[in-house]
Amino acid sequence: MKLLHRILVVAFVFTAATAFASGKHADETITVGSTKHRTFFVFKAQKKFVGATVEIYASNGNLLTTQNLERRKMIIDFGSATTDTYTIRITKGGARREYQYIKH
Repeated sequence: MKLLHRILVVAFVFTAATAFASGKHADETITVGSTKHRTFFVFKAQKKFVGATVEIYASNGNLLTTQNLERRKMIIDFGSATTDTYTIRITKGGARREYQYIKH
């Protein structure tokens, strides 16, 4: 009986540790990914963010471009952009997320 109790306790501890160590959270709406191309800004949104407005601003506050998020994943190529700090703003309803991309 003690052996069964120990096995159950160990199984519970491993299950709890795995659940708490998970890197993804249910409330995260957008995940920013990395890529081998240094000029790409890649993000993946939850399904509820499809249809959101994606705006890119220069460091002086000028709006450069606007596009609707038609799919969950979007890749923005800053390859031909000038050296600057850009703000990517993703808005849908009352939710807004902002990210910065520094072009060297």
